[in-house]
Amino acid sequence: MITLYHAPGSCSLAVKAALAISGLEHEVNIVNAQAGEQFTPEFIKINPLSKVPALIVNGDIITEGAAILQYISEVAPNANLLPAMGTMARAQALKWMMFVYSNVHPHFARAFVPARYGNDETDIKEKAESALHDLFAIINDQLADNDFIAGAELSIADLYLAVAIHWQIIMKDPLTKKYANVENYLQRLLAFPVVGNVFKSEFS
Repeated sequence: MITLYHAPGSCSLAVKAALAISGLEHEVNIVNAQAGEQFTPEFIKINPLSKVPALIVNGDIITEGAAILQYISEVAPNANLLPAMGTMARAQALKWMMFVYSNVHPHFARAFVPARYGNDETDIKEKAESALHDLFAIINDQLADNDFIAGAELSIADLYLAVAIHWQIIMKDPLTKKYANVENYLQRLLAFPVVGNVFKSEFS
Protein backbone atom coordinates (compact mmCIF):
# COMPACT_ATOMS: atom_id res chain seq x y z
CA MET A 1 0.00 0.00 0.00
CA ILE A 2 1.17 3.53 -0.79
CA THR A 3 0.43 6.47 1.49
CA LEU A 4 1.21 10.05 0.49
CA TYR A 5 1.58 12.76 3.10
CA HIS A 6 0.42 15.91 1.35
CA ALA A 7 -0.04 19.56 2.32
CA PRO A 8 -2.54 21.23 -0.04
CA GLY A 9 -0.95 23.82 -2.35
CA SER A 10 2.57 22.60 -1.60
CA CYS A 11 5.07 20.84 -3.84
CA SER A 12 3.59 17.51 -2.75
CA LEU A 13 0.75 18.27 -5.17
CA ALA A 14 3.10 17.14 -7.96
CA VAL A 15 3.31 13.73 -6.29
CA LYS A 16 -0.47 13.64 -5.81
CA ALA A 17 -0.87 14.26 -9.55
CA ALA A 18 1.71 11.61 -10.44
CA LEU A 19 -0.08 9.03 -8.30
CA ALA A 20 -3.41 9.93 -9.90
CA ILE A 21 -1.93 9.40 -13.37
CA SER A 22 -0.09 6.22 -12.38
CA GLY A 23 -3.16 4.23 -11.43
CA LEU A 24 -1.29 2.88 -8.39
CA GLU A 25 -3.49 2.12 -5.40
CA HIS A 26 -2.82 4.77 -2.79
CA GLU A 27 -4.25 6.94 -0.06
CA VAL A 28 -3.58 10.59 0.73
CA ASN A 29 -3.04 11.79 4.29
CA ILE A 30 -3.47 15.54 4.58
CA VAL A 31 -0.88 17.45 6.60
CA ASN A 32 -2.24 20.79 7.83
CA ALA A 33 0.87 22.91 7.36
CA GLN A 34 -0.97 26.08 8.43
CA ALA A 35 -1.57 24.46 11.82
CA GLY A 36 2.02 23.20 12.02
CA GLU A 37 1.23 19.49 11.79
CA GLN A 38 4.52 18.92 9.98
CA PHE A 39 6.30 19.75 13.26
CA THR A 40 4.48 17.18 15.38
CA PRO A 41 6.49 14.28 16.82
CA GLU A 42 4.40 11.86 14.74
CA PHE A 43 5.34 13.51 11.45
CA ILE A 44 8.98 14.10 12.45
CA LYS A 45 9.29 10.31 12.72
CA ILE A 46 8.32 10.18 9.05
CA ASN A 47 10.48 13.10 7.92
CA PRO A 48 12.88 14.71 10.43
CA LEU A 49 13.01 17.79 8.16
CA SER A 50 9.28 18.42 8.76
CA LYS A 51 8.58 18.67 5.05
CA VAL A 52 6.16 17.16 2.57
CA PRO A 53 5.93 15.15 0.45
CA ALA A 54 6.60 11.87 2.20
CA LEU A 55 5.64 8.52 0.73
CA ILE A 56 5.26 5.31 2.70
CA VAL A 57 5.41 2.18 0.55
CA ASN A 58 4.76 -1.04 2.46
CA GLY A 59 6.43 0.46 5.52
CA ASP A 60 9.40 2.03 3.73
CA ILE A 61 9.61 5.83 3.77
CA ILE A 62 10.68 7.96 0.81
CA THR A 63 11.13 11.73 1.16
CA GLU A 64 12.27 14.45 -1.29
CA GLY A 65 9.82 15.19 -4.08
CA ALA A 66 12.21 14.58 -6.96
CA ALA A 67 13.08 11.10 -5.67
CA ILE A 68 9.42 10.24 -5.09
CA LEU A 69 8.38 11.37 -8.56
CA GLN A 70 11.10 9.31 -10.19
CA TYR A 71 10.13 6.27 -8.09
CA ILE A 72 6.48 6.54 -9.18
CA SER A 73 7.52 6.83 -12.83
CA GLU A 74 9.58 3.64 -12.50
CA VAL A 75 7.01 1.47 -10.69
CA ALA A 76 4.24 2.60 -13.05
CA PRO A 77 6.00 2.62 -16.44
CA ASN A 78 2.74 2.41 -18.40
CA ALA A 79 1.83 5.88 -17.13
CA ASN A 80 4.67 7.29 -19.30
CA LEU A 81 5.74 9.84 -16.70
CA LEU A 82 9.32 9.59 -17.93
CA PRO A 83 10.80 8.54 -21.28
CA ALA A 84 12.67 5.24 -21.56
CA MET A 85 15.77 4.56 -19.48
CA GLY A 86 19.02 5.63 -21.12
CA THR A 87 17.45 7.98 -23.65
CA MET A 88 18.30 11.62 -24.18
CA ALA A 89 14.59 12.41 -23.77
CA ARG A 90 14.69 10.98 -20.25
CA ALA A 91 17.80 12.97 -19.40
CA GLN A 92 16.13 16.16 -20.60
CA ALA A 93 13.00 15.48 -18.54
CA LEU A 94 15.10 14.86 -15.43
CA LYS A 95 17.13 17.97 -16.16
CA TRP A 96 14.03 20.15 -16.18
CA MET A 97 12.65 18.53 -13.05
CA MET A 98 15.92 19.27 -11.26
CA PHE A 99 15.89 22.80 -12.69
CA VAL A 100 12.59 23.44 -10.91
CA TYR A 101 13.52 21.45 -7.78
CA SER A 102 16.98 22.94 -7.28
CA ASN A 103 16.57 26.47 -8.67
CA VAL A 104 12.96 27.62 -8.82
CA HIS A 105 11.66 26.07 -5.61
CA PRO A 106 14.30 27.56 -3.26
CA HIS A 107 13.57 31.08 -4.49
CA PHE A 108 9.86 30.61 -3.92
CA ALA A 109 10.70 29.51 -0.37
CA ARG A 110 12.46 32.83 0.14
CA ALA A 111 9.53 34.73 -1.33
CA PHE A 112 6.98 33.00 0.91
CA VAL A 113 8.93 33.06 4.19
CA PRO A 114 11.74 35.65 3.90
CA ALA A 115 12.09 35.86 7.70
CA ARG A 116 13.60 32.37 7.64
CA TYR A 117 16.54 33.64 5.57
CA GLY A 118 17.51 36.92 7.20
CA ASN A 119 16.43 40.14 8.88
CA ASP A 120 15.78 42.33 5.83
CA GLU A 121 12.63 40.55 4.66
CA THR A 122 11.79 43.09 1.97
CA ASP A 123 15.21 42.77 0.36
CA ILE A 124 15.15 38.97 0.54
CA LYS A 125 11.73 38.78 -1.06
CA GLU A 126 12.61 41.28 -3.82
CA LYS A 127 15.80 39.40 -4.69
CA ALA A 128 13.91 36.09 -4.73
CA GLU A 129 11.33 37.50 -7.13
CA SER A 130 14.03 38.94 -9.37
CA ALA A 131 15.75 35.54 -9.49
CA LEU A 132 12.45 33.84 -10.26
CA HIS A 133 11.86 36.11 -13.23
CA ASP A 134 15.32 35.27 -14.54
CA LEU A 135 14.53 31.57 -14.25
CA PHE A 136 11.09 31.86 -15.81
CA ALA A 137 12.51 33.80 -18.73
CA ILE A 138 14.54 30.64 -19.45
CA ILE A 139 11.46 28.46 -19.00
CA ASN A 140 9.43 30.75 -21.26
CA ASP A 141 12.04 30.40 -24.00
CA GLN A 142 12.01 26.61 -23.64
CA LEU A 143 8.23 26.57 -24.03
CA ALA A 144 8.32 28.62 -27.22
CA ASP A 145 8.71 25.49 -29.35
CA ASN A 146 7.61 22.76 -26.93
CA ASP A 147 4.17 21.78 -25.68
CA PHE A 148 5.72 20.54 -22.43
CA ILE A 149 8.84 21.61 -20.59
CA ALA A 150 11.03 18.74 -21.84
CA GLY A 151 9.52 18.36 -25.30
CA ALA A 152 6.37 16.96 -26.89
CA GLU A 153 5.27 14.70 -24.01
CA LEU A 154 4.15 15.39 -20.45
CA SER A 155 6.57 14.21 -17.75
CA ILE A 156 7.11 14.47 -14.01
CA ALA A 157 8.96 17.73 -14.69
CA ASP A 158 5.67 19.30 -15.81
CA LEU A 159 3.89 18.22 -12.64
CA TYR A 160 6.50 19.98 -10.54
CA LEU A 161 6.58 23.07 -12.75
CA ALA A 162 2.79 23.40 -12.66
CA VAL A 163 2.89 23.73 -8.88
CA ALA A 164 5.61 26.37 -9.08
CA ILE A 165 3.63 28.44 -11.57
CA HIS A 166 0.66 28.47 -9.22
CA TRP A 167 2.89 29.88 -6.48
CA GLN A 168 2.98 33.14 -8.47
CA ILE A 169 0.23 34.34 -6.10
CA ILE A 170 3.01 35.55 -3.81
CA MET A 171 4.65 37.69 -6.51
CA LYS A 172 4.11 41.37 -7.33
CA ASP A 173 4.49 40.68 -11.05
CA PRO A 174 2.63 37.42 -11.87
CA LEU A 175 4.42 35.01 -14.15
CA THR A 176 1.50 34.26 -16.45
CA LYS A 177 0.96 37.94 -17.16
CA LYS A 178 4.57 38.49 -18.13
CA TYR A 179 5.37 35.28 -20.00
CA ALA A 180 2.90 34.32 -22.72
CA ASN A 181 4.39 30.87 -23.31
CA VAL A 182 4.11 30.05 -19.61
CA GLU A 183 0.46 31.13 -19.60
CA ASN A 184 -0.36 29.02 -22.68
CA TYR A 185 1.51 26.07 -21.17
CA LEU A 186 -0.44 26.29 -17.92
CA GLN A 187 -3.73 26.25 -19.81
CA ARG A 188 -2.58 23.13 -21.71
CA LEU A 189 -1.80 21.40 -18.44
CA LEU A 190 -5.13 22.34 -16.89
CA ALA A 191 -6.88 20.86 -19.92
CA PHE A 192 -4.84 17.64 -19.76
CA PRO A 193 -6.76 14.52 -18.60
CA VAL A 194 -6.42 13.76 -14.86
CA VAL A 195 -3.69 16.36 -14.36
CA GLY A 196 -6.06 19.28 -14.84
CA ASN A 197 -8.57 17.89 -12.37
CA VAL A 198 -5.94 17.39 -9.69
CA PHE A 199 -4.59 20.92 -10.00
CA LYS A 200 -7.97 22.59 -10.35
CA SER A 201 -9.17 20.90 -7.17
CA GLU A 202 -6.53 22.76 -5.16
CA PHE A 203 -5.98 25.97 -7.09
CA SER A 204 -9.47 26.85 -8.26
